[in-house]
Amino acid sequence: MESVIADLRKIMHDENALRLDEPMSQHTTFGVGGEADFFIDVASSELRLVIRCLRDHGVPLTVIGNGSNLLVSDKGIRGAVICIGKRMNEVAFDVKEVGGSISCAAGALLPSVARKAAEASLTGLEFATGIPGTIGGAVYMNAGAFGGDMSGVVTAVTAMTEDGEARHYSKAEIGFGYRSSIFSKKKEIITGATLAMPTDDPAKIKARIAEIKEKRAQSQPIDKRSAGSTFRKVGTGNAVDDLTPAWKLIQQAGMKDAHIGGARVSEKHSGFVINEGTASAMDIYNLIQEIAEKVKTKTGVTLEPEVKMIGEFD
Repeated sequence: MESVIADLRKIMHDENALRLDEPMSQHTTFGVGGEADFFIDVASSELRLVIRCLRDHGVPLTVIGNGSNLLVSDKGIRGAVICIGKRMNEVAFDVKEVGGSISCAAGALLPSVARKAAEASLTGLEFATGIPGTIGGAVYMNAGAFGGDMSGVVTAVTAMTEDGEARHYSKAEIGFGYRSSIFSKKKEIITGATLAMPTDDPAKIKARIAEIKEKRAQSQPIDKRSAGSTFRKVGTGNAVDDLTPAWKLIQQAGMKDAHIGGARVSEKHSGFVINEGTASAMDIYNLIQEIAEKVKTKTGVTLEPEVKMIGEFD
């Protein structure tokens, strides 16, 4: 371990960006999770060298963004966690009269980019103003809400392989689907994305953002710790509108008021499992499993978690 730390410190420009035995509860919106052996808040200029260093030392790595769609085990994460976040969040705008593009590093926060796009009179990202993730995470899972998703604005993505080699993907190559992209199947790290949007009246954009914020506040437990929608919608249709929301099935299965320890199905929205403040990762995991089992028994439908689970749950 000492040799790994020594080599990483030679690479990192900020000594505070490398931390040992870091509580992952500080890096997930659920507010749970044990310690990571190494936590690396990486910068764009360091990423390739960090990846190769970890590979050469045989250290397994896990990549996270803002931790908004993760459930990390109480046992933590063995090896290194690379955080694509505040040290990799550059954003550049190129706005024309009838449209513009935004070049974002993967660690840029999605709500921040959405607000800046609105300020530049660019429309199409209003749906993202309340999604607490990074650009990289949003591309990875084709994040969306209120009728919009990343596939509607992303035109290109850059990534890095496990060997530290750069890759470029056109929109056609990204393979966007419902809450998925080609990166769901590839062991590559998204490093950036290019977004393209038309211009619109700033007042109209502002009004749409206000409307979406109001709908979110009324329908979702935004004042509670969660990872957003816990389960994917269900169905075989190609359009999101053809799919059945998980919350309907959860209610049909009688799980509207289900809870285990400090984990509970939100009273405001049955599609959200929330941490009431005292939940462990195991409480949340067990509740997710119980919900899925009851829904399968009562309705015959298999729910698939939208939340990505990392670590050991047994």
